[in-house]
Amino acid sequence: MKVTKKIHKDKIVRLNKTFFLHQKYKSLIVVLALFLVFMHFFCMAVFPSSFLANKIILIVVLGLMFYIWIQELKDKRRLQLLNKNLINAQSKLERAEIDMISTLILTAEAKDPYTHGHSKRVAEYTLAIAKAMKLPVEDQKLIERAAILHDLGKIGIDDNILRKEDTLNDEEWKIMKDHPRRGVQILKPLKFLSKEKEIILHHHEKCDGSGYPDGLKKKLIPLGSQIIAVADAFDAMNTARSYRDPLTKEVITSELKEASGKYLNKDVVTTFLNLKL
Repeated sequence: MKVTKKIHKDKIVRLNKTFFLHQKYKSLIVVLALFLVFMHFFCMAVFPSSFLANKIILIVVLGLMFYIWIQELKDKRRLQLLNKNLINAQSKLERAEIDMISTLILTAEAKDPYTHGHSKRVAEYTLAIAKAMKLPVEDQKLIERAAILHDLGKIGIDDNILRKEDTLNDEEWKIMKDHPRRGVQILKPLKFLSKEKEIILHHHEKCDGSGYPDGLKKKLIPLGSQIIAVADAFDAMNTARSYRDPLTKEVITSELKEASGKYLNKDVVTTFLNLKL
């Protein structure tokens, strides 16, 4: 990733040098043009009938102004190219950061056969729901990123708690419920994921306010969080656990319908069930 940063930085530096070099030349040309305009008026005053005063200096000044205009057009193009390169470089760096964290999540999940691929599947279901709900493309991408990172906070939780077959005790449950905040803390240095962090933080909230970490209700819960909640619930029921086999499609559908409007967003549940995955 450091090599990629250096390559983009070198390109941007070269563009900057080219642009500012022309700026110096343009400043000199403007000074020269102003001097010639002064000479033009001076010649007109001293030699009113002079060909030099009426023609040549004026032509030179117009030529210089035309040259500056051409340079302005070129520099505008350079600035557009520089801006495009900056945006592309930023996007690639952000994608690299996300890919690196996603790899970390998938590596952690690989240790447990019961959660292997969970985040990837949840991200796929989440994107399918967002598309079916006709959300803007940028929002679809944002929610998908949040979905792939939604369980990042579980990386720091003891495996004995994550894989425990029996009911968690109060202390263990307290640790487990803290994983959304842990995930946000891990992502804190990445300023560009501000909206994703909010979605991740609230993906375990419930419509009736019984969720965590903040007990938000209904519309106070980000839509992205509510979409992930449905996808997360489906994948949890649709995959095997150490204490049970995957639930049948009929049972899963029944459970989602029962939770609809109470724990899970009704519109999101309806949209998901219509996908027939």
